Amino acid sequence: MRRDKPASLADSCAAMSRCSRALTALSFAALSFVASSLLPARAEAQGLAVGVSRKAVVEEAEEAEAPGRGTLRGLFGIPVAERLLVSGSVEGRLRGVRRLGAIGTPEAIDALTNAFEQSSILTRDGRTRLEGIRILAAHADREAVRPLLVRELTEGGPEARAASHGGLVRGAAALALAKSRDKKATSALVGAVLQGGPGGEAASAALVVHPPSSIAPLLEGRRRIEPALAALLGDLGDVRAIPRLRLALEDVDLAYRAAAALALARLGDTSAQAAARTWVKTDDVKQKRAGAEVLARLGVEGASEAIAALLAAGPTRLDGVRLALAAPSPALVKPLVAALDALDGDDREQAIAAIGRAGGSEAATALLAQLGKPEHATAAAFALARMPGKGARAALERALGSTSAKKGAPRRLITRAALVRWLVLGDEPNGLADALVAMANEKDPADRAVGAFGQVATGRTSVRAALDAACPEKRPCDVAIVAAVARASLARAAIGKDDAPAELARVFGANAKAMGKGDAPSAIEVAAGVALLADPSGAGLPTAVLARWAEGESPLAPLAARALPSRDDEAIRGRIKRLLAGTDPVIRAHTALGLALDPEPDAISLLANAYRFEEDPTVRRAVVRALSMRREPLRAATLELARDLDPDDQVRALARAALSGRTLVPALAVSAGPVAWVSLVANAPGALPSIQGRAARLVRSDGVAVPIVADPDGVVLVPGLPDGPAALTLAPEAIPGDAGSP
Repeated sequence: MRRDKPASLADSCAAMSRCSRALTALSFAALSFVASSLLPARAEAQGLAVGVSRKAVVEEAEEAEAPGRGTLRGLFGIPVAERLLVSGSVEGRLRGVRRLGAIGTPEAIDALTNAFEQSSILTRDGRTRLEGIRILAAHADREAVRPLLVRELTEGGPEARAASHGGLVRGAAALALAKSRDKKATSALVGAVLQGGPGGEAASAALVVHPPSSIAPLLEGRRRIEPALAALLGDLGDVRAIPRLRLALEDVDLAYRAAAALALARLGDTSAQAAARTWVKTDDVKQKRAGAEVLARLGVEGASEAIAALLAAGPTRLDGVRLALAAPSPALVKPLVAALDALDGDDREQAIAAIGRAGGSEAATALLAQLGKPEHATAAAFALARMPGKGARAALERALGSTSAKKGAPRRLITRAALVRWLVLGDEPNGLADALVAMANEKDPADRAVGAFGQVATGRTSVRAALDAACPEKRPCDVAIVAAVARASLARAAIGKDDAPAELARVFGANAKAMGKGDAPSAIEVAAGVALLADPSGAGLPTAVLARWAEGESPLAPLAARALPSRDDEAIRGRIKRLLAGTDPVIRAHTALGLALDPEPDAISLLANAYRFEEDPTVRRAVVRALSMRREPLRAATLELARDLDPDDQVRALARAALSGRTLVPALAVSAGPVAWVSLVANAPGALPSIQGRAARLVRSDGVAVPIVADPDGVVLVPGLPDGPAALTLAPEAIPGDAGSP
């Protein structure tokens, strides 16, 4: 782990000598002030504890209050800061930037602006650039500052573009310019939008966050509305743009006309409908695509026919699938089914999902037919499970009662689909109860796992009773059953049975003797890991075990990292800092979440400093969530920084909520939330053991990692998830107790 390089004693003495010579005519009190302004910085750089107990101290906190104009610090702080700006160390340059920001006088801001304009060493250093831009953001309306912010947004030079933290710098610069609502700043942002690239994306996003009071600066002096500008006008949702967009429908360039038409459709204006109907009848691919998208966006008659035409042609088939998902219609079922054989992998699964979203009896019949095709079966079952209506339920009931679903993989497939339907829609197909009882008594471990999951998830069996059956006295636990029960406990938690996942802690207790053996948790411990979702502090687990798990690569590492800060003391602090600065953003995020429960008051400093230069938005979200649960006054500065200048929409929204007083604790599970259905597929017959009972972590859309162990057939259902994308990461290798382990 990197440590700050302390200033040498000789350097400190030399600095004091220079200050003494400069102040020979002043009183001893003035000399004492200058000395006191230098020594705390040195103590911080060395990491020394000052005082009797640890207190929350953010880097350079002694400069939080700006001195008055004409004070000794205001007069003599600027030269000191300017010397720090040319320091050979990053820490020194950061101290110089922060010192000028803390002084805050016009002279200090000018000095900071000039330094960035003239010093190549500052522009090459991503962290210093970011810190400087954040300070200058409050002065975006100044003539000297605005050009620098614009440069950071649109140019930055080759060296700056190659430097780290570029996305954070661009985002902060764009938000500062947009918030100023200065006419010149708005014009610069529009120029960045038209230029495109990362700067254009940042500028567009910033203008949506801080829209101009008038759209005149966006359109001033423009004879044509470029596609990028039309898209921005659609994003802004300002109906005052409609007249100019209507004029753009007469542009000679199709790309300009199409962009204007789509922007009008997004604004709810139907002016482009006639043109779109003409475009979909042409042989030009671009016109057909643009016309179909406009009609789909408007939701008018003829949209389904236009999408069907896209599905029928190779060059536009994927566009057709995309629009079929966005504008579902029963009329699209046949075109989608006809396109399935021409699609591969994820595209085919998206098309099957679009069939389910189309709804109606025809869609249910089509999906039922796809269950008989191995390459389509899982996607079709999942689509039927989530499809509202009696037709889809009747299709599942027919499948449950069919001869082919009486045993083996087909029965597990249909039973899982029926379970997903119950979990997501609360609509239980007839025959599910009988199937669960029968499967729970089968010899095949995969059947028993599905039966156990279903009986617990539907409330027919309690978590405690299921664990009693899986872990008989004086016999090892059945890993597959424990894993299934653990995941099913999340379904119970989603409906208010919060103690359900906590029951899994007893598995840790039963396995206590084995915990001290080896660095990685066993499969049974990973399976029981949902207990750490219910109890973020990991009560009952030894600190040494949590630390070892947190520093490993198992699916339990994130939750162990979240639990570790609750044991914070002098011995464990170093490990917490290493986890917070590690290479895995999931581990960093969970360590940050854990700092919310850290008993030490200076944990707030770890969070504030972790946020400052973190490039991964998921980690910054976790930091903001943790800050919402702390009560130290120092949290406000970081939350305000996140609210005002973070380029991530979610981070800003979370910061606003935290500043309003909300406590942003991630939910244990979400009622009627999405269910993840994952099927692991071996890439060769010999690799089949590697997917049987494979351990993995599923990172939810809110950033929380769920440790899971797949069923013996390589399939896993995870209920109670929040809305949004999730990410699955398999354990790097078979862990002790896996089906595929020796």
